[in-house]
Amino acid sequence: MSQWRNSFSGRGKLTKTLIGINVLVFLAQQTSGNVVTALLALYPPNVLATPWTLLTTGFAHADWLHIAVNMYSLWIFGEAVENYLGTKKFLLLYLLSILGGSIAFVFADPAGVAVGASGGIFGLMGAYFIIMRAMGYRSSQMLVLIGLNIFIGFTNPHIAISAHIGGLAAGAAVAWYYTQRRK
Repeated sequence: MSQWRNSFSGRGKLTKTLIGINVLVFLAQQTSGNVVTALLALYPPNVLATPWTLLTTGFAHADWLHIAVNMYSLWIFGEAVENYLGTKKFLLLYLLSILGGSIAFVFADPAGVAVGASGGIFGLMGAYFIIMRAMGYRSSQMLVLIGLNIFIGFTNPHIAISAHIGGLAAGAAVAWYYTQRRK
C-alpha cells in the first residue's frame, strides 16, 4: 500500500515524463509555425472529425508563461498524487481530467479553441483535495487555492474556465472513487 509522501521524495517518474512530453510538444509547436498546434488544439466544431483533440489539447500550450505555470503545477500536484495513487491510477486520473475539461469546454464554448494542461492540472488539484480529506488532513488551504484559481479564470477572458471546472470535477470524482475503494 502506498503512503502519502512529500512531493520531493524522488518519486513521480510518470509526472516527470508528462512534463517532458509537454515541453517537447511545446518546442515542436514553436518550430512548426502553428502546424502542431492546429493538429492538437481542441476546436469544438471539429471534435467529431478529430476526437483525439479531446486529449491532445492537454499537451499543447499557448505561450511560454502558459507552459511554465502548468508544468510547475503538474510537478507539484502530479508527484504528490502519483505517489499516493500509483502510476497507473494516476495516469488514468490525469487523462480523465483532461477529457473532463475538454468535454466541459465543448459544451460551454462551442466556437472556441483550447490548448493547455489546465484541465488535467485542475483534476490533480481536485484529487489532492479529496485525498487530503480522505486521509483526515486539513484541506482548507487547498480549497482556497482552488477558489483563487477559479476566480482568476472567471476574470480573464483568455482562460478556458469551463475546462478548469470540468477537469476539477473529473479529477475529484475519480479520486473520490479511488479513496472509497481503498477503504
